Amino acid sequence: MKKIIAILVIMLGFSYAANAQQRATKATTTQQQGVDEAAIKKAALKDVTALSEFIELSEDQKKNFKGLFENKHRILADKNLSQERKDILADAIEAKIRGNVPQDQVAKLDDNPQLMNILTH
Repeated sequence: MKKIIAILVIMLGFSYAANAQQRATKATTTQQQGVDEAAIKKAALKDVTALSEFIELSEDQKKNFKGLFENKHRILADKNLSQERKDILADAIEAKIRGNVPQDQVAKLDDNPQLMNILTH
């Protein structure tokens, strides 16, 4: 019985240590990538502001778009991102914008390709 308890304690100790090491590695990786959360939030807010100045958005839409644009800027912060992946990301963001905006406002967005380019790239 003592051996079983000893083995259980050792297994728990190893799993705790491994988990702590994974968390430390993840934090270090984020720091190495140079991801500046404040800059990402600021850039996302700038995108939301540009969109809301052009078309009228509800508070829920602003919140959703802020999350979308924060994700966009986090992904684009990766230095090793190929042009093909950037184009795929731009297409996905454009589809999400079109899906979350009423049709009459989508037509208005289509008339301003420069704004759509800013929001997606």
